[in-house]
Amino acid sequence: MKNLKFMALFLAAVPFISSCSDDDDGSPEIINEEEVITDVSLTFTNESGDETTYTYTDPQYRDENYVAPTIQLTSGETYQVEANFYNNSNPNDPEVITEEIMEERDDHFLTYDFVDAEINLTRTDGEQSTDSDGIKIGLSTQWIAGSAENGEVVVSLIHQPTEKITNPAEGSFTGGETDAQVTFALEIQ
Repeated sequence: MKNLKFMALFLAAVPFISSCSDDDDGSPEIINEEEVITDVSLTFTNESGDETTYTYTDPQYRDENYVAPTIQLTSGETYQVEANFYNNSNPNDPEVITEEIMEERDDHFLTYDFVDAEINLTRTDGEQSTDSDGIKIGLSTQWIAGSAENGEVVVSLIHQPTEKITNPAEGSFTGGETDAQVTFALEIQ
């Protein structure tokens, strides 16, 4: 009788033991799948309210009509600049990656490296692009163009930097990985 009770308890427990699972199918969990960034745009609004957008497209996504942009600025002029990132790898389903960057602003940071061009840059990000530590990540900036010259600006989007440095305002960082890095030709007249 004692063996019969033990056997009944064992058989009743078997379905519970076999139905337990840790849902581990052997594949790693993707915490933050990396986005494809095909295009980076800088939109400049001058003091008169005129707007000009310059878009860099990754070489593997360019068509035969692509012309590398040259940012044209006027010496002494002040510009409000908005940076935007896109995934246009599927023309039927374009994505604005900037929205994700703002949602994950604690994990992102932009730097601007001016080569042979004098630009006085100020970070002007609002609440949507300022991280939880109060650091403006650089999607919105103000540029004051210096003396007439030709150069370039390298725009880098950094993912999960361990330190975001905004002095000087062009930015620098430690740690992290580069999500996107593009170079625009720059002409100040």
